[in-house]
Amino acid sequence: MIADFIDWYLNESSEIKSSAELFDKCIGYLQNLDFQIVRVNMGTRTLHPQVESLSYTWVPKGKLEYFDDTTNPLLISKTTIESENGYLREVRFRLGSLQTSQFTVSPVQYVMSTKKTYYFSFADHTEEKYPYPILEDLAPLGATGYFAVPIFQKGVSFAFLSLVTDKVSGWSKEELHFLHQVLKTISLQWMNFIQNELTESLLSIYLGKRTGSTVYSGKVYLGELDNIKSVIWFSDIRNYSGMSEKLSPSEIIQLLNDYFGQAIPLIESHGGEVLKLLGDGILAVFPYTESNKTFVGKKVLLAVRKLGESLFLHNQTREIENKLPIHHGVGLHSGEILYGNIGSLERLDFTVIGEAVNLTSRIAGMCGELGKAVLASEELAHQIPIRWEELGEHKLKGISSPQKIFAISERTKRKW
Repeated sequence: MIADFIDWYLNESSEIKSSAELFDKCIGYLQNLDFQIVRVNMGTRTLHPQVESLSYTWVPKGKLEYFDDTTNPLLISKTTIESENGYLREVRFRLGSLQTSQFTVSPVQYVMSTKKTYYFSFADHTEEKYPYPILEDLAPLGATGYFAVPIFQKGVSFAFLSLVTDKVSGWSKEELHFLHQVLKTISLQWMNFIQNELTESLLSIYLGKRTGSTVYSGKVYLGELDNIKSVIWFSDIRNYSGMSEKLSPSEIIQLLNDYFGQAIPLIESHGGEVLKLLGDGILAVFPYTESNKTFVGKKVLLAVRKLGESLFLHNQTREIENKLPIHHGVGLHSGEILYGNIGSLERLDFTVIGEAVNLTSRIAGMCGELGKAVLASEELAHQIPIRWEELGEHKLKGISSPQKIFAISERTKRKW
């Protein structure tokens, strides 16, 4: 029987494009062999700063009661999709999920810690209590057998896969042996799908969504650079050095996380990408074309305004908590930059370079001297038709000629 499955799987696997499709096709195959599966669950730890673990649960159509709808405060997201043979639900959990009772008092913890399979026959159970809460939940639904196996990576149990049946008398030893072989086979491709997805997600977190996707697609060679037009954003916390002298290391980290937590989501939600976190500073880009440059510019200014409002409200809370307020300076410029790989063969950095980047940084450095929270170059002021406050020409360090600098007018309540 396993030889027939391997032949079928080898023919089908090259056409399978997702974990959802993998589940559906393989379970459909088993259902045709009369295994009467009513629930499949696969879960894994992840190497991801936001997602500690994730699980996939499949149930056939007409058996939605087999979904686990237990609430979990560590849940990040829950997505359910319909497939040909049933429904697949993906659930993601944040840090701490592997220490909750849902995990520690389950067969999953047993198979992952012992590296052994686990089978429970409901028909053979004679005790008043069930060995695990999940079994007690499944019994009233008509489950007759529960089978869980560990999945290994580099000799370590990294994930698990479990099956539930309502077949009369459960599964025989021969059927369990066959299922074990099937699960080990499909788990390889399932883990490959998961690792690919998490790798791209991880690259996006550390490099930015555009850059992460670019690197993941294969643009990884030294010297590969694109010339792009972009609004460049450089911001940092005002008087950060002075604040650092007054704060403990943990308070400094919290200060930075508070600022980045306010700024980064707003930059990204308005079309920007954060390329670098430079100490207390942020380097971000908002690429544009000639046809949408005004629209992109206005989105940048909208992000700036919303960030200012957000910091104002946040500082009210910090004042109540007797914490130092967070004030920042933002420099904005519009121009051409080189975007891509620089460095050495052993250490690459995907970043932006060019005179425009340096100019943006220098403009941001003038915020304190000019007493403004947001300053922009002449190029950006001409790009976006709003009311600007011209602050005259200024000599900037490292820039050969004096530069006109503009601020968003503080003398009008006009909306952007």
